[in-house]
Amino acid sequence: MRVKIMLLGLSALTLAACDAPGDGAPATASDGETSAPAEEVSVDSASVDALVPGTEYNAIAPITCGFGGKAPDLQCDAGAKRNWGEDGTTLVEVQKPDGFKRAIFYKGTEPYGADSAQADGSAGWEFKATRDGDQVTINFGPETYVIFDAFVEGG
Repeated sequence: MRVKIMLLGLSALTLAACDAPGDGAPATASDGETSAPAEEVSVDSASVDALVPGTEYNAIAPITCGFGGKAPDLQCDAGAKRNWGEDGTTLVEVQKPDGFKRAIFYKGTEPYGADSAQADGSAGWEFKATRDGDQVTINFGPETYVIFDAFVEGG
């Protein structure tokens, strides 16, 4: 079942607990100020994890990446699809500078593999992940990705 959540523009938010300076009345948007229209976000009621509007991802963000065996000093756009697999796995898709995407598969916060193909030579690459606190550095052949747990799990 899918439900919809309405997000309100920031200018329409009021905090009843905060008083406007000096008059004792709750703070509200000033007269004549317009608020952004509400935006619908699709939510899967089983996971209660909203999708980023206009995407099929639960989260999008740049991640640190590196290619050609070089240190990860680039930024690559990435998207996380939480509860992607039937067993609750997460898929992280990374947009590489060459225009292709790399899929990285997670169980919880532990990455366990990446998509590969003979066409790009990645079929024989070694997959290695090392943890440092709340981030994992993934080495897949000559590619390196640094991904924070919050991106994978939300939070």
